[in-house]
Amino acid sequence: MKLKKIIISFAIIFILLQNIFGIICKANDESEIVILNEQKEDISDIEDEAKNGNLNIYSEAAILIEATTGKILYEKDIHAKKYPASTTKILTAILAIENCDLNEKAVASYEAVHSIKSGYSIANIHVGEEFTISELLDVLLLQSANESANIIAEHISGSVSEFANLMNQKAKEIGCFNSNFVNANGAHDDNHYSTAYDLAMIAKYCMQNEEFKTRVAKMECSLPTTEIYSEPRVFRNTNSLMVRDSRYYYEYCTGIKTGFTTPAKNCLISSSNKYGFELISVILHAETTADGLSARYLDTINLFEYGYENFSEDEILAEYRESQNQKQEVKEEQEIVSRNHESVARGEGIEVEETTLETVTGTKKDYNSAETDTSIFEWVKIIIGIAILVFAKYYFMDYKKIFETKTIIAVVKENNKDDMYDFKLN
Repeated sequence: MKLKKIIISFAIIFILLQNIFGIICKANDESEIVILNEQKEDISDIEDEAKNGNLNIYSEAAILIEATTGKILYEKDIHAKKYPASTTKILTAILAIENCDLNEKAVASYEAVHSIKSGYSIANIHVGEEFTISELLDVLLLQSANESANIIAEHISGSVSEFANLMNQKAKEIGCFNSNFVNANGAHDDNHYSTAYDLAMIAKYCMQNEEFKTRVAKMECSLPTTEIYSEPRVFRNTNSLMVRDSRYYYEYCTGIKTGFTTPAKNCLISSSNKYGFELISVILHAETTADGLSARYLDTINLFEYGYENFSEDEILAEYRESQNQKQEVKEEQEIVSRNHESVARGEGIEVEETTLETVTGTKKDYNSAETDTSIFEWVKIIIGIAILVFAKYYFMDYKKIFETKTIIAVVKENNKDDMYDFKLN
């Protein structure tokens, strides 16, 4: 009897200890989950956008980005639609580089030359003159020759309007949101507009092309002699940031393009390289300062110096690589889910990936919701244990009563044994 009681007691204690140990382990697991999730959140934190600081930007819209990643280091009204003037020509140039053999020759049509209004920059190209795409690109980018843009557009697409469609398509591929181009040179049109952000993205794309990058860094170019001109026509870069004898000379500037119309005011897209740290800035709708200085050049220099003073190329690139890795991981996880869904749809087995720590702790909400389901099961086990304990209590009480009852009966029988014997004899 004692053995039976010991066995039952041991079983009850074992069940209770199992449940208690499970809860303790569970609490420890949940604590670890919280810590890991906090570490994940710390890793995913990225540095804040650059503060405006004490910069005094005169222009209506401006942006500064890191040239490789496109990270925005400064912004001012960057998505406002503005007239881009001749900064448009960088998109024309990259399309020419991507769609033409640079040694191809194009002939100047009457429309290409005579559609240019008085006051716009030209390279004095005459109808019937023939030049290579390479030569036309130089005067397009350095002299800002408007007829050169028209000649290139007609050579590629047959007409300026068709070429504008190609420009808009390319702009969308690059990642422009608020741009619309109706001509190849930036001549004013109410429906021809862009933004500081969009032009920065176009410039970033263009500067990844070595041919483009080399050309915008040139200081001068020329058109060869023709039947009309017996001497070469020589032109200097119109970007004062690159001209050594200019009051706005900036030693780190490597391009890109100036622009001006009366409605667009002064515009400038610039690139800079200081000890390998490349930046791109866009200035739109700038005028002159109270001192009569060119705001587009002052703003550009201030932006570049601000970028070099407050940012590190290594940190920006490290952040960019981390961001790209996270995007790749998310993409891979989505592909796995997609493949599994396709397998289920085809009635195939589901692909099971090895669970990693990052997978488990990557999404806090989903993981903790799964733990909630598991914890319900643990509480059920506790309740069962308590029920067994209560049952055991009453069981031993009843057992004790039974034992006591049997003992009493035994005593009574013992005491009345002789009487019972005598009764039977009688």
